[in-house]
Amino acid sequence: MSMSLDEIKKRRMAELQAQDASNYQDASAQMAQLEAELKTIIPKLLDAKAMERLLMIKATKPDFAMQVQLYLVSVYRQGRIREPLNDDMFRNILDSLVKKPEWNIKRK
Repeated sequence: MSMSLDEIKKRRMAELQAQDASNYQDASAQMAQLEAELKTIIPKLLDAKAMERLLMIKATKPDFAMQVQLYLVSVYRQGRIREPLNDDMFRNILDSLVKKPEWNIKRK
Protein backbone atom coordinates (compact mmCIF):
# COMPACT_ATOMS: atom_id res chain seq x y z
CA MET A 1 0.00 0.00 0.00
CA SER A 2 1.30 3.42 -0.84
CA MET A 3 1.33 6.18 1.73
CA SER A 4 0.18 9.64 0.92
CA LEU A 5 2.63 12.52 0.77
CA ASP A 6 1.19 14.02 3.96
CA GLU A 7 1.72 10.77 5.88
CA ILE A 8 5.33 10.58 4.71
CA LYS A 9 5.92 14.19 5.74
CA LYS A 10 4.38 13.60 9.18
CA ARG A 11 6.46 10.47 9.75
CA ARG A 12 9.66 12.24 8.68
CA MET A 13 8.88 15.26 10.90
CA ALA A 14 8.34 12.93 13.87
CA GLU A 15 11.70 11.25 13.18
CA LEU A 16 13.48 14.60 12.95
CA GLN A 17 11.87 15.85 16.17
CA ALA A 18 12.92 12.70 18.02
CA GLN A 19 16.46 13.10 16.67
CA ASP A 20 16.55 16.77 17.71
CA ALA A 21 15.36 15.88 21.21
CA SER A 22 18.13 13.31 21.66
CA ASN A 23 20.76 15.77 20.35
CA TYR A 24 19.44 18.40 22.76
CA GLN A 25 19.70 15.98 25.68
CA ASP A 26 23.28 15.10 24.74
CA ALA A 27 24.24 18.76 24.46
CA SER A 28 22.60 19.64 27.77
CA ALA A 29 24.38 16.74 29.50
CA GLN A 30 27.72 17.92 28.13
CA MET A 31 26.97 21.48 29.23
CA ALA A 32 26.07 20.32 32.73
CA GLN A 33 29.31 18.35 32.94
CA LEU A 34 31.29 21.40 31.80
CA GLU A 35 29.54 23.64 34.35
CA ALA A 36 30.34 21.18 37.15
CA GLU A 37 33.97 21.00 36.05
CA LEU A 38 34.24 24.80 35.95
CA LYS A 39 32.72 25.09 39.43
CA THR A 40 35.41 22.82 40.85
CA ILE A 41 38.46 24.13 38.98
CA ILE A 42 37.90 27.91 38.81
CA PRO A 43 37.85 28.51 42.60
CA LYS A 44 41.22 26.75 42.81
CA LEU A 45 42.68 29.06 40.17
CA LEU A 46 41.58 32.46 41.49
CA ASP A 47 42.00 34.20 44.82
CA ALA A 48 39.08 36.06 46.45
CA LYS A 49 39.47 39.39 44.62
CA ALA A 50 40.00 37.76 41.23
CA MET A 51 36.96 35.54 41.83
CA GLU A 52 34.92 38.63 42.70
CA ARG A 53 36.05 40.26 39.45
CA LEU A 54 35.05 37.15 37.49
CA LEU A 55 31.61 37.18 39.11
CA MET A 56 31.14 40.84 38.13
CA ILE A 57 32.12 39.98 34.56
CA LYS A 58 29.73 37.04 34.61
CA ALA A 59 26.89 39.35 35.67
CA THR A 60 27.53 41.84 32.86
CA LYS A 61 28.98 39.74 30.04
CA PRO A 62 28.20 36.04 30.53
CA ASP A 63 29.61 34.98 27.14
CA PHE A 64 32.94 36.67 27.80
CA ALA A 65 33.02 35.19 31.32
CA MET A 66 32.56 31.71 29.84
CA GLN A 67 35.37 32.38 27.38
CA VAL A 68 37.64 33.48 30.24
CA GLN A 69 36.77 30.42 32.32
CA LEU A 70 37.46 28.06 29.43
CA TYR A 71 40.78 29.79 28.79
CA LEU A 72 41.77 29.49 32.46
CA VAL A 73 40.89 25.80 32.53
CA SER A 74 42.88 25.12 29.36
CA VAL A 75 45.91 26.97 30.73
CA TYR A 76 45.55 25.08 34.01
CA ARG A 77 45.45 21.74 32.20
CA GLN A 78 48.61 22.68 30.30
CA GLY A 79 50.32 23.19 33.65
CA ARG A 80 51.02 26.88 33.17
CA ILE A 81 49.10 27.88 36.32
CA ARG A 82 50.58 26.46 39.49
CA GLU A 83 49.24 28.82 42.14
CA PRO A 84 46.04 30.84 42.51
CA LEU A 85 46.00 33.98 40.41
CA ASN A 86 45.74 37.28 42.24
CA ASP A 87 43.69 40.18 40.93
CA ASP A 88 46.58 41.83 39.07
CA MET A 89 47.53 38.65 37.21
CA PHE A 90 43.87 38.01 36.40
CA ARG A 91 43.48 41.56 35.02
CA ASN A 92 46.52 40.98 32.80
CA ILE A 93 44.89 37.83 31.43
CA LEU A 94 41.65 39.73 30.83
CA ASP A 95 43.53 42.47 29.00
CA SER A 96 45.16 39.90 26.75
CA LEU A 97 41.78 38.32 25.94
CA VAL A 98 40.05 41.59 25.13
CA LYS A 99 40.60 42.58 21.56
CA LYS A 100 41.38 46.25 21.46
CA PRO A 101 41.14 48.06 18.15
CA GLU A 102 44.33 49.57 16.91
CA TRP A 103 44.11 53.14 15.82
CA ASN A 104 46.61 54.38 13.30
CA ILE A 105 46.09 58.02 12.50
CA LYS A 106 48.21 59.28 9.68
CA ARG A 107 48.28 62.93 8.80
CA LYS A 108 49.10 64.01 5.31
